[in-house]
Amino acid sequence: MTEEVTYANLKFENSHELDNITKPEDTKKKVFQIPKDYRKQLRDLNMTKNELHANFSNTLQAIGNQLCLEGEKNLKNNGQNCVLCPANWKWEGGDTCYYHSEKMKSWEESHQFCSSRNSTLLLIKEQAKLSLVQKFPRKTYWLGLIFRPQQRIWYWTDNTALTEKQKSWTKQINFLQPCGYFYYSTIYSTTCKEEVYYICEKPAIQLQRGNNHWQEDWFVRPE
Repeated sequence: MTEEVTYANLKFENSHELDNITKPEDTKKKVFQIPKDYRKQLRDLNMTKNELHANFSNTLQAIGNQLCLEGEKNLKNNGQNCVLCPANWKWEGGDTCYYHSEKMKSWEESHQFCSSRNSTLLLIKEQAKLSLVQKFPRKTYWLGLIFRPQQRIWYWTDNTALTEKQKSWTKQINFLQPCGYFYYSTIYSTTCKEEVYYICEKPAIQLQRGNNHWQEDWFVRPE
């Protein structure tokens, strides 16, 4: 009889303790809540992307129609293929825009000015570029060319070394005057603190008109 009472008490006490145990939270709602929020964010991102794409496309069509079809008739790049440069930059042919300085600066100041406009100082790495810049106003222009004493070699600012062929366009360049400049058809060097004119260059925006099955649209032509 005593054993039965003891067993009954233990069973009751255990039951009471179980009732006081905190029940685990219902995680089912949380499990499904995360994907729901994710889907909403994804829809919002897709809507934003589509709106940005539509706005860009509309702006591109307006720019192409106004500047490439309705621009000055004497521009060589008017028509179905169009090359555009920023304001105050010049297109001299090819796929490059040029900014001609009106003031003289040191090499470092000129380099920083071009870099701040996502461009580089003038690079003359091909014979075609050499022939082109000879048509520029006859001034002294800084080049993106500098002597690196660690490597003891001349480098362009795009980290390519001056080649043997390019050296044939130079005259009187030496490491004691480590900054390159250009005059008419020849590359020289002088001290970097000298103040001369400079030219910045950057890739032009190239537009092309194509048929997208519904209408003719402008698009940025890949390089």
